[in-house]
Amino acid sequence: MHNQVPSDPFQQPATPAAAPPPFPPAPPQPFPPAPGAGQQPFGGPVAPGQYPPGWAGDPFAPQPKEGTNGWAIAALLTTFLVNGIIGSIFAIIALRKIKRQPQRGRGLAIASLILAGLQVLFIAAIFAVIIVDERRDEAAGIDDVVVTDLKAGDCIRDFDGTGAIYDLPTVACTDPHQAEIYHVYTFPEGSYPGTAQVEAESDKRCGAAFEPYLTPQTENMDIYYLYPRNDREWRQDRSISCLVVAPSGTLTAPLTK
Repeated sequence: MHNQVPSDPFQQPATPAAAPPPFPPAPPQPFPPAPGAGQQPFGGPVAPGQYPPGWAGDPFAPQPKEGTNGWAIAALLTTFLVNGIIGSIFAIIALRKIKRQPQRGRGLAIASLILAGLQVLFIAAIFAVIIVDERRDEAAGIDDVVVTDLKAGDCIRDFDGTGAIYDLPTVACTDPHQAEIYHVYTFPEGSYPGTAQVEAESDKRCGAAFEPYLTPQTENMDIYYLYPRNDREWRQDRSISCLVVAPSGTLTAPLTK
């Protein structure tokens, strides 16, 4: 038996025993992608200030209203039935309201503005024609006189004797003309006696008044008379105007002077 020195419990062995190799580390595995990962949730990048497809819109923007704007409807009806200027005012109001609160009717408002513009152009064209016609008559010495203002000695440039006559173009009797007023008679006051009686009295009065002017040169001329045709005209003027009209050609001298 050999005596052994007790080993030092704190003394390390000269050659430590080799530890078993550890398990090699496993390569890191990525987590599986979540469903839909890698895709834009709304179909792609969105430019600043825009909303992706499917977005309900700007929650602060005005929402469309149902129906057609009432101002737009009123604009179209007013333009057709009343006045284009008033209709255009309604159309402008409609466009401003539709801009603030989206609603149908923009097309009606625009159509009303177009129609109003056409009306203004049409009215302007009528006034232009009237002004040009008046200036042409003025340059030619023609003056349109209301029938009730005619007096004996007025010479008429043109007279066809058909239809209702409200005014006649008068000229100087030395200028070429077709007719002349040779007598004016005023009925006495009273109620309207009726068309038949007025015509009979006018025929008698105008026939008698033409006798002083009857010559071989005037015997083939026609006689007309202008008279009140109803109670309304009778209340305005009770006079009749007798005309002598050259059936062909023109006159260049007065008959009554």
